[in-house]
Amino acid sequence: MFTYIRWLILVASCLLGPIFLANTSAQTRFTSAGSAPGVPFELSGGLIILKVRVNRSRPLRFIFDTGAGISVIDPQSAKALRLRTKGKLKLDATGGSVQSGLIQSVSLSVPGVEVFNQTLATIDLDAFAPLFGFKIDGIIGHDFINNFVVEIDYASSVMNLTDTQGYKYHGAGESIRIEIVDKTPYVRGRIVLNGREPIEGKFEIDTGGTGILNLNTPFVNKHKMLETLAKQTQGKMGGAGGSSATVKAHVPAIEVGSFTINNPLVVFAQGTEGSESSADYDGSLNNGFFSQFKVILDYSRSQIWLERSHKASTDLSGLELVAEPPRFRTFVVNAVEDNSPAAAAGIQEEDTIIAVDGQPTARLTLRELRRLFTQPGERVLKIKRDSKTIQVRMRLQSDS
Repeated sequence: MFTYIRWLILVASCLLGPIFLANTSAQTRFTSAGSAPGVPFELSGGLIILKVRVNRSRPLRFIFDTGAGISVIDPQSAKALRLRTKGKLKLDATGGSVQSGLIQSVSLSVPGVEVFNQTLATIDLDAFAPLFGFKIDGIIGHDFINNFVVEIDYASSVMNLTDTQGYKYHGAGESIRIEIVDKTPYVRGRIVLNGREPIEGKFEIDTGGTGILNLNTPFVNKHKMLETLAKQTQGKMGGAGGSSATVKAHVPAIEVGSFTINNPLVVFAQGTEGSESSADYDGSLNNGFFSQFKVILDYSRSQIWLERSHKASTDLSGLELVAEPPRFRTFVVNAVEDNSPAAAAGIQEEDTIIAVDGQPTARLTLRELRRLFTQPGERVLKIKRDSKTIQVRMRLQSDS
């Protein structure tokens, strides 16, 4: 089931052809003067989900992905909107490549603002659905984001979009320089390893990636990082072109600007093909990192601001859950983090959670189930494992 997770990274790692350089300049139209405040979003499966209208359609679910150089729409959603593809595009991905169609001259809108002259790539996004428990219609990428200063308030689940002209930042956060290369933002950061001086790297800013930090194979090998890791978990991440090996382990800290995140779980790539084998950059800082802040993205000035904020509700269990189609009311354990409450309770991969505290999970959505694991306390889980039904107790404690 790791394929679901890696599909997020697949889209974020697209290498776009020169056809996009000829796009007509985007035009924006605000409902009120120069800003769209309070755009609501849902933090689901570790990612930002926006309600977006395509050519003023009904609201559709889009992932907000700073790592995507172009916005994307699922072919089924495009067909329902009677959008026609013109041209094709080859996108590099993990282990190979994927073909995409192109839809040009559409508008994308969220409450308070509409952006015209957008080009969408068509990519099948069905692999996302088990991660969220609902269908994903598309992905918002650079050509939309680039039109605004974007303030992301994770704790309040709202986003403010402001015209770049005349914008002035008035907060108390720290300004950090970023670099935009081929429609992808990068930031410098440092990794603290046991017995080493901090290692600096160039990391993609990727709100479309799950977890905190992924490191590319050349960077891992160059600095012989695996030699410093006392506890390692072997894994795989799959994409359109195949799968590749990874190692997951906690490191003492990662640093960006003056901010330090202690004991983060990091993914160390081992693949020799696809995006994770790139030496052009060293890895990606993902949504799990940025969700610990209020984030202001300003591509026009090549900077971001990070503000410490009240942390959004996060999972305390160490469970990675997916919902099986087509109803998305069967919830399976995709992974269990080492040394977590779930691991201590004896929960295993491929277990099916059928009740929590006596409440049947068939009555819940995936989001509602995950929410039960964000508050401290004891949870009694009824689990189906193969042909057996067992009961376990899981004690959740706040990490603050």
